[in-house]
Amino acid sequence: MRRNKTETAATRVKIIAAARAEFSRNGIDGSGLTALMAAAGLSQGGFYKHFESKAQLVAETTTAAVDDQITQLQEKAAQAGPGGAFKSSVKGYLCEEHRDGETGCPYAALGSELARGDQHVKTSAVAGFERMIELLSGQIEDVAQVSTRDQALLAMCAMMGALTVSRLAKGEPLSQEVLTVVTRQLLERNADAASAND
Repeated sequence: MRRNKTETAATRVKIIAAARAEFSRNGIDGSGLTALMAAAGLSQGGFYKHFESKAQLVAETTTAAVDDQITQLQEKAAQAGPGGAFKSSVKGYLCEEHRDGETGCPYAALGSELARGDQHVKTSAVAGFERMIELLSGQIEDVAQVSTRDQALLAMCAMMGALTVSRLAKGEPLSQEVLTVVTRQLLERNADAASAND
């Protein structure tokens, strides 16, 4: 029985969602197609009807993860109101829920594996990172001495590193300490830069 385009698209979304959870739990290399497709409620044989390769799935999963992350941060920023967007994004990213969730940051969870991926994977990962920088850059107070892009790059790299270390040290006091200290330092740095600009 042939599936219509809507059913095919829904199945593809289901596979990507299962892949996000599997990759977050087991890493890319540790997630075999059989287990991944079983998590989606499908057989391995159907995989190649939707994707040319596992690398294509990794690239599309990374894009979907960044899309979701940007949407979540934008929603929190909108609730925070004017002047509170950057603070909201930092706190939303550097929290236990984001650290522990299976749909958190693909860079903190899979960064080194993405770097070893094929060119399609790397291109997708870099494009997503650029979108994250663009989001943060638009939320940072414009300060004459330092470009908002420079500040956003610093903030995003600090946030990714902090989330990675917090995941590594989960269950240890260091895990929460890293989240708390990096959040505080980024917010103080942004506030200091904004007040120096007044």
